[in-house]
Amino acid sequence: MIVASEDNKVSVSDASTSEKEIHEPRQGYRFERKYHVQDLPEVEIEMWIKRSPALFFECFPPRFINNIYFDTPDLSNYHENLSGQAARTKIRLRWYGEFLQSQEKTTLEYKIKSGMVGTKNSYKLPPLNLTPGFSYHDLDTYWEKCDIPENVRHDVRLVLPAMCNRYHRKYYLSADGMYRITIDTGLSFIAIDRFDCQFNRIRNLEESVVVELKYSGDISTLDERLVNFLPFRVTRMSKYVTGVDLLSA
Repeated sequence: MIVASEDNKVSVSDASTSEKEIHEPRQGYRFERKYHVQDLPEVEIEMWIKRSPALFFECFPPRFINNIYFDTPDLSNYHENLSGQAARTKIRLRWYGEFLQSQEKTTLEYKIKSGMVGTKNSYKLPPLNLTPGFSYHDLDTYWEKCDIPENVRHDVRLVLPAMCNRYHRKYYLSADGMYRITIDTGLSFIAIDRFDCQFNRIRNLEESVVVELKYSGDISTLDERLVNFLPFRVTRMSKYVTGVDLLSA
């Protein structure tokens, strides 16, 4: 599997995650619950969130999020996710606003999951500025101009772009600042080809809404009134796995 060491270097490891590691938060980690909602419209989902005992309010302007997910040539991260492996790491590039020809700064992220907890290690990069006709060679050129540690530069050369996605996100924060909820809608998955990519092979999940509840501290401190109030079912929905499946169909 792909794992990140203390210096964020990605390597192959057979190490498993203990039960203690899964349920006890580490420094910088937070518990996350994800809900893939397909039977309620967005407006009704927002109504439930705003009426919850945690008194959520919109804390940040909505925006579009764009990602390129990376994986090994044999899609090891994809298969680890399908098998339910507790400890796994995903590498992605993220930027906001326009998908193509964006001048927004890009972020390289190591998204690290260990059971029910997760964290991210991030590196700020210059704008990626995707354009039709993109090839993997353009990405090699981009990495060369990025100011990143050499071990990270080595890592990104071991993986390949697997797919892109894009969605619209709204942000909510509880009145006590302990809980954050994001609502993702308009999910689109875009194939990224090795040569002359036109970014025109797209699959959409227009009727799906992904809600994520995120909170820090021990799981025993979670306010069950909040969890029981929300009429959503916890799911293992992965945007990355969903995108690979849709684009491979």
